[in-house]
Amino acid sequence: MVDETVLAKIDGFLAELQEMGVEDVVFAGASPDGFMAVKYSGEPRAILYLVRTLDLNIMFDSMREMVMEVGTHGREDHGE
Repeated sequence: MVDETVLAKIDGFLAELQEMGVEDVVFAGASPDGFMAVKYSGEPRAILYLVRTLDLNIMFDSMREMVMEVGTHGREDHGE
């Protein structure tokens, strides 16, 4: 079930950003209970650019963590 209080806070935050001159916004949030909210506001091409940039940043960050983990602990052999 969607929590209306959380969605109202997200909408308020997006309105504040628009008042500050931020025109293109992507917001996503989730909780351990399975609640997920995705909101966006702005020009569709700019939103798509933001989402793709975020996707690449997350991918590179996760790869960097994996490389650091392998470098620190060595590679484990899980095959048998």
